[in-house]
Amino acid sequence: MRALAWLATCVLLLAGCATTAPSRALTPPMGWNSWNSGIELTESSVHQIIDAMVTSGMRDAGYRYVNLDAGWAAPTRDADGRLHADPDRFPHGITALAHYAHDRGMLLGIYHSPFNEGCGQDPRIGAAGHERIDAQTFADWGVDYLKYDWCRLAAGHDDQVKYFTAMRDALRATGRRIVYSINPNSSGDPGAGLEYDWSKIADITRNTVDLVPAWGDSALWSSGLAGVSQAFTEAGGAASPSGPTHVNDPDMMVIGVGWNEFVAGHPTMSLGAARADLTDVEQQAHFSLWALLAAPLLAGNDIRSMSARTAALLTNRDVIAVDQDPLVKQAHPSSGDPRVLVKPLADGAVAVGLFNQAADTVTIRTALGAIGLSDGSCHTVRDLWQHTDSQTTGPVVATVPRHGVALLRVSSCQA
Repeated sequence: MRALAWLATCVLLLAGCATTAPSRALTPPMGWNSWNSGIELTESSVHQIIDAMVTSGMRDAGYRYVNLDAGWAAPTRDADGRLHADPDRFPHGITALAHYAHDRGMLLGIYHSPFNEGCGQDPRIGAAGHERIDAQTFADWGVDYLKYDWCRLAAGHDDQVKYFTAMRDALRATGRRIVYSINPNSSGDPGAGLEYDWSKIADITRNTVDLVPAWGDSALWSSGLAGVSQAFTEAGGAASPSGPTHVNDPDMMVIGVGWNEFVAGHPTMSLGAARADLTDVEQQAHFSLWALLAAPLLAGNDIRSMSARTAALLTNRDVIAVDQDPLVKQAHPSSGDPRVLVKPLADGAVAVGLFNQAADTVTIRTALGAIGLSDGSCHTVRDLWQHTDSQTTGPVVATVPRHGVALLRVSSCQA
C-alpha cells in the first residue's frame, strides 16, 4: 500500500518523483494518441486536444496521456546528436507542450523508433546508437510515455531484443518514470508481439497488426490489417503475461473514427474497398473487449469534435473499472463457449463478456461454474452498458444483437 500511495503522489505531481523511479505502469494507461484521427500535429492542435479532454470529462474519467505519434520531430538531429521538435509545427518545443499538459492534470507521450523505415518519420532520426541521448532528451523535456515502434522490415528476434532492451535501459537510467510501450510487429514478422514474451523488456507490448475502423473481413485481414472482429480472435493469445508490471496492447482504439475520415488521414496506407463505419453496438463490443483484455485505453478519435454518444461510450465508468481492475488480469474464454470471455476481478467478482459475432441476434447463456463461480448460489448480475442489476442462481443469460456484447459484472449476493 505504501508503494501505491507513493505512485499516486507521483502521478498527482505529474513529475518523475525520484531518481530511482522505475519504468512500470500499475494499471493499463488511458489517454489519446494522434495516429488514428490523422489530425495535423501542431502545437495548437495538441493544445486543443488537451483542452477538449479536460472539458469533455475524459481526463476525469481517467484519460491522462496525450501521445504524439509520428510527425512531431524535425527531420534531422542537431550538431550534438540531439532530437528536436519540428520548429514550424511546435515553435515552443516539447518542454513547453509538456508543461501545458501537466498544468492541466494531463501527461505527455511521444513516438520514436530505432530505425523509422517507413513509419512516418525521417530515418535519419532513428534511435539506434542514440538511445542514451534520446532517452535523456525525453526525460529533460518532461515526457511521460514513449511509444517505440520497430519500423523495419528485416530483423530477427535477437536484434529486436537488443534494440528494445537498449532503450529500456536508457529510459531507466534517466531516473524519470516514463511508461515504455513497444511494437515489435512492424517488421517482417507480424506475429512477433504475440509469439514472444516481452514482459521483462517493456511495460506495454503491442500484440496485433494495425487496427482500422471496420468490423472486419477476410480481405482486410489478408492485407495485414485487422477489424474489431479479427482483434477478438487475435488478441487473447499473447505469450507475454498481463499483470501489474506489464500489459498487452491490441492497438489504439478506433471508437468515434469513421472509415472515410481514417482513409483521408492516411493517404499512404493501402486500405482497399470502402467499408461501413462501426455501429454503436460494434463500438460497445470494441470497448468491452479492450476492457476485458486489460488493454491500454488510448482513444484515437478527434476529441475536439466527438459526438456526445462517443463521449458517453468512452467515459462509461463501469466499463473503465473492468479495464482498470488492480489484478490486471486478461480475460480468457470460458470452459464451455468461446463467445464468453471471463475476467477475474480483485474483489472476487468476475467480468463476463458475451460476444455475438454472428449476423443475427442470438441468446447466449453460460453456467456460473463455467465462469469460475458456484452453481446454485445467489449472484448479482450488473449489466455495464444498461446499468441494470438482477440476481440469479442459475445460468447467466443475455440476448445479444449482431456484432454486439453483453458486458456483465457478476458477484456474490453476499458481497
